[in-house]
Amino acid sequence: MSDGRPVSGQLKKFVFRGKSSSNGDTRGEYLEIVIPELLSAGYSFYTWPSAPLLAWYLWTQRRNLRGLRILELGCGTGLPGILAAKCGAHVTLTDSVVLPRSLRHLSACCEANGLVPGRDLQVLGLAWGLFLADVHNLRPVDLLLASDCFYEPSQFEEVLSTVAYFLDGTDARFLCAYQERSADWSIEALLKKWGLKGALVDLDSLSESSGLVVLIMAGALSYSSDSDFSDDDQTPLDKDFFDACNHVLGITSKLKDSQLLELYGFYKQSMEGKCTTQKPGWLDARGRRKWEAWKILGDLSSDEAKIKYIDLVQKFDPKCKLGVRSGLHETWVTMSSLRYSPEPELVDHEMSLFDAARENIGKLVTKFLSENPELCNERDENGLTALHWAADRDATNALTAALNGGCYVNALDKSKQTALHYAALCGHVRSTQILLEAGASFLKDDEGFTPLDLATDEVRIILENAT
Repeated sequence: MSDGRPVSGQLKKFVFRGKSSSNGDTRGEYLEIVIPELLSAGYSFYTWPSAPLLAWYLWTQRRNLRGLRILELGCGTGLPGILAAKCGAHVTLTDSVVLPRSLRHLSACCEANGLVPGRDLQVLGLAWGLFLADVHNLRPVDLLLASDCFYEPSQFEEVLSTVAYFLDGTDARFLCAYQERSADWSIEALLKKWGLKGALVDLDSLSESSGLVVLIMAGALSYSSDSDFSDDDQTPLDKDFFDACNHVLGITSKLKDSQLLELYGFYKQSMEGKCTTQKPGWLDARGRRKWEAWKILGDLSSDEAKIKYIDLVQKFDPKCKLGVRSGLHETWVTMSSLRYSPEPELVDHEMSLFDAARENIGKLVTKFLSENPELCNERDENGLTALHWAADRDATNALTAALNGGCYVNALDKSKQTALHYAALCGHVRSTQILLEAGASFLKDDEGFTPLDLATDEVRIILENAT
């Protein structure tokens, strides 16, 4: 998005529903929020994964929001704050004062939901840790909100010092949702330093009060506990399946991302059948992986997907005993696990160059390019080359093979981003090094970002040393 032009890109819809009343009437318990998202590698132009979780929690407390003075920090597209405003709160949305385009995009997100900045809510620039007169004028507040603000350790204290300033001498509370990115990161010492205390919100309680079961960040799994069928209408397999879904809530912290993704795929197949939705944009890396975990299941039937889901839950937690109602312990024929890397005998016949790049099969990439050198310039529907895909997945064998096979290191996708943009944004150290050694340049994309602008901390050091 360039200055002065309206927001363009895709719209993402978030629908919030309450539990049905005894007569099935849900009127007045429904809210739809539309967020315009830009397919741009900027932090503020798309909805980060914790924002929907925070918004869901606010939705469960919607009857208590009316009249509250709410301030959201680093709000990006502003989903939680917009929801609070729609529920009657007096809301101020803030993001970085040095990012005027982000603030204009935030205003556009408000307007897309019928909220006029300056009338229905406030949109302001803020600098964490700087307590200027404008910041003082924002006090007092009843509730501070933030989602995914703890993504950069060097800024943790700036965030918490700002929170401490707004909470000091008041009865206000700070409600925060965040994605755990490293077990080594902690804010405990900083909480003590700034005189703050924290407590975890029980997500099971959230689920019960909202009528929805929400599983946070890592797996982004969710399902509704409001079934279209009563318990009497459900089959034994259905009951075992939903028992398995509930059991997963208690073991998410023990599961790897790959395991959560596999469960997600079988859950979606169980509930919705074959994947027919559009693949998420390239910036939504987690969304793409979730989509792929579902898409790969093809025409697998709903019952087979439920059986596989239950099987996986028991595999991941052997202490869990499921399948009693449906007799699966006695009659179950376990299905073969679907693999993300294809079987060797299928590679030559079933895979494309892009598949080989994604799956890090360097020998096959070499074979494709040696037999058909023109494939170096082949692009998918988003303008991505094999090099982009390999960099995105940190597929270093495929990346090296693509470069040796003649793929242009500075090839641009539709957003004018190179493979180095992808590697830097994803924090892939080795892929970044390989691309730099191959002569990758620090080109600007169509939003004016270089790979250095987008890089994670570890990759940024490598890029800075290369300049």
